[in-house]
Amino acid sequence: MSDDASTGSANAQAWRSQVSYHEQRAAQEEKLASSSRSEAARAAHRALHARHLHLAASAGTVVDMPDAERPHDATSRHTGWLRESFGDAG
Repeated sequence: MSDDASTGSANAQAWRSQVSYHEQRAAQEEKLASSSRSEAARAAHRALHARHLHLAASAGTVVDMPDAERPHDATSRHTGWLRESFGDAG
């Protein structure tokens, strides 16, 4: 296997991991939204749920691209910002 092919395979695996991560986080946020006590917390969890679904779908489109670069993770910055914007997520 050439270096380009192995790099492409590693990059595709990294994108698959991103898809899995965001799908799991979306499911987690959906559960948290349904058990939240305040409307602000429910809104924050619903926003995070939608964001993770969008990120999973976006990552899924990149998996099979032959020249895709490795993913760059800005999710933690977005998650922190959303949680701050909507107040306590509990």
